[in-house]
Amino acid sequence: MITPHQTAILLAVILNRSEQSRARVSAKTIKLLADRRHLRSAFVLELISEIAEFGWILFEISSGGFGAVQAKTLEAAKPVTAKRFLMDEERRALRQGTTTPETFERELKSSDEEAVDEE
Repeated sequence: MITPHQTAILLAVILNRSEQSRARVSAKTIKLLADRRHLRSAFVLELISEIAEFGWILFEISSGGFGAVQAKTLEAAKPVTAKRFLMDEERRALRQGTTTPETFERELKSSDEEAVDEE
């Protein structure tokens, strides 16, 4: 079998050859590159770490397979800060322990539902 490092090399080569800054990669493609029948979670975690050395961020996507993004494309991304996107009262309540991160979970669930509705 091919190691996660060797698989990362092959995957980085095909991603670079695609000349895209982002791409979807099927589990089947990774299995083919790795010469494996099954992708174990330990293998995938190591592959994610190894491919970062070649400038790619790899992550599993909910629709199946993996997403890949060139790390350098994020250098020009606008910063997201707690000061800008959490109100003063929210930050204060978190510091004082009068609220918890779970309080915000409803907001995430409603945005997930909106995304599904838009599809």
